[in-house]
Amino acid sequence: MLRAMPAYPLRSVDDQFLRDAPLVVASTVKLDAPPARVWQALGSDEMWSWLPLIDQLDWQTPRPHTEGAVRRLRLGRFLTVDEEFYRWETDRRATFRITHQSRKVLDALIEDFVLRPAGTGTELTWTMAVSPLKGRGLPLGLLAPLLKPGNTAAIAGIKKILR
Repeated sequence: MLRAMPAYPLRSVDDQFLRDAPLVVASTVKLDAPPARVWQALGSDEMWSWLPLIDQLDWQTPRPHTEGAVRRLRLGRFLTVDEEFYRWETDRRATFRITHQSRKVLDALIEDFVLRPAGTGTELTWTMAVSPLKGRGLPLGLLAPLLKPGNTAAIAGIKKILR
């Protein structure tokens, strides 16, 4: 269980930020599992277990999760964040914003997961919208094409827990 309390609040943002953030990266993968199974994996304790950067993940709210659910995760022993889900549409879509961080790194961040049936499988699109605390004047949009392949590979790792 993560004990470090993220003490620094982030700016509260909503869906508009998915369009207006300095850096928006959308990645899509096709999965050989129906939306209900993909949804279960997204909400599981194993989500991101294949990504070494995320070394701890704990749900702070009891199951079943709904809007308002909070998840705490740690990135490489460097940064702990609290994620609050403001959208929870079972088997279809989940969106969260980071509300607090253990270090002053981010100004705002939202992640959006959209599931669409695709034949007998699912098309999963993960969109990350972020504004760092410093460097907002940098041309971060130019980084999106460089980050997209990495984000696509990261989200494709969900296949490991769908087996």
